[in-house]
Amino acid sequence: MGRRRQSRFDLPPRLYEHHGSYWYRPRYGKPINLGKDLATAKRKWAELEDPACEKGSLDSLIDWYLAEVAPMKAPRTFSDNKKEAVYLKKGLGHIPFRELRPHHIATYRDARAKDAPVRANREKALLSHVFTKAMERGWVDVNPCAGVKRNTETKRERYIEDEEFWKVYELAEPSVRRMMTLIYRTAQRPEDLLKCGHTNIKKIRHGNEELRVLRFTQGKTGATVDVRIEGDLERIVDECLAEKVVRPYFVHTRQGKRYTYDGIASMFRRYVAAAEIVDFGMYDLKGKAATDMYRSGVPLERIQHLLGHTSITTTERYIKARLPDLVESNKVEMRKPEDHGEKISATGG
Repeated sequence: MGRRRQSRFDLPPRLYEHHGSYWYRPRYGKPINLGKDLATAKRKWAELEDPACEKGSLDSLIDWYLAEVAPMKAPRTFSDNKKEAVYLKKGLGHIPFRELRPHHIATYRDARAKDAPVRANREKALLSHVFTKAMERGWVDVNPCAGVKRNTETKRERYIEDEEFWKVYELAEPSVRRMMTLIYRTAQRPEDLLKCGHTNIKKIRHGNEELRVLRFTQGKTGATVDVRIEGDLERIVDECLAEKVVRPYFVHTRQGKRYTYDGIASMFRRYVAAAEIVDFGMYDLKGKAATDMYRSGVPLERIQHLLGHTSITTTERYIKARLPDLVESNKVEMRKPEDHGEKISATGG
């Protein structure tokens, strides 16, 4: 239950004045500045409370979604949604959302595809979910995104060579080195690893052994994975536990705080640039881990469990995209017409 209003009883619920500006306090997420003019603030408040009122612009519908729905998502997804919303509002926000048609969305998709085809797909996916929520509330009867095709996406085929890994590793500061090692040794998502710390250390019984493991609940799949603590992982865990002040997270700032994904990824990109390596993202370390395990003979089923994939086919595609196809040459022998003599072998003899 919210706090009782101490002043400005003339304002509607969740609308407050602070330092000369009017602010809307959504149920979830941060307050939204509605400006200094009361009449304008009340109109915007009405749109946020009920996007279906009055003009019902797509702008207001997206603002409602960002205030009431998106904050319940994982932090990285919420952050991505806010960035995607900027482009959607710029391109389509002026249109009353009940008048939005598939051809508007297709035009937007094509325009964005010139510079950012993959981002355009993510933005369309967000818009589709906005309309799904609007349908649930009876504000619209159809989702205009239905039937609008996505831009074609090519599979990520980049494989990071060992030499490239070590070039970046040697330049990186300790927190980035630790992050690189954790991703490669666990094959977990960077976002999940940034939340990992001493509370993830568990002891389990495996046969007659008692093992230490890192237990992850994957943010994307919801799967729980226990990764045995050994080798480089054991070194990192023991280093962290031996620090004078045990920090909550294995990868942390000098103040002991957790890095955001954007923060550590930005640092990583600087070291990649300094190493003069092209097209090397932090997520590529996860792909390298899975591919190297496959190459070394680890069964696909074990890699599937580590990655949290529900289908082994997904794991196979994930790995094979980074492996060049190796096929044998044509060894079928070809004969010349009888009057030309001997046959030709596949080796050209």
